[in-house]
Amino acid sequence: MKLFALLAVLIACGSNKDAPPPPAPAPAPPAPAPTPAPAKPTAEAPDPSAPPAAKTVAPTPDVPEGNPPPDGKYERVQVEGVTVPMIEVTNGGTVVLVDTDGKKPRTWEEQYKRKNVTKRGQFDVHKTDANHNGKFDDDPIDREGLWLIDDKGNITKH
Repeated sequence: MKLFALLAVLIACGSNKDAPPPPAPAPAPPAPAPTPAPAKPTAEAPDPSAPPAAKTVAPTPDVPEGNPPPDGKYERVQVEGVTVPMIEVTNGGTVVLVDTDGKKPRTWEEQYKRKNVTKRGQFDVHKTDANHNGKFDDDPIDREGLWLIDDKGNITKH
């Protein structure tokens, strides 16, 4: 019975059109506006009439100067950790030719050359005699890096 009485009271009082509507839930605080990323600097378009910039390989500052031996041929030296039959140092230590097969007469299959580095005994270009004509002028550069030669003719990669 109590339930019936309660229900009758609710129905009689339930429709109150003059009452203000219940308050709306508080809106969520607005999300902060995203800060724009700093503008990236734009590279200026290169001048088409200017010569192309030379590609340089900067040596690591802590790499010491090499110590190339005098021009000449040196047998059984280490080139990048591998013992080769012979190398030939030329042009005051700026070019080294490498014989990897050991056949006589000697053929030079690889070349290390200083092109952009400035310290003595450092090389930054490697070529392989791909067409087996004994010349490296017509062969492309197959590796770039930094190699040093010591006073015995050993070449190491850095």
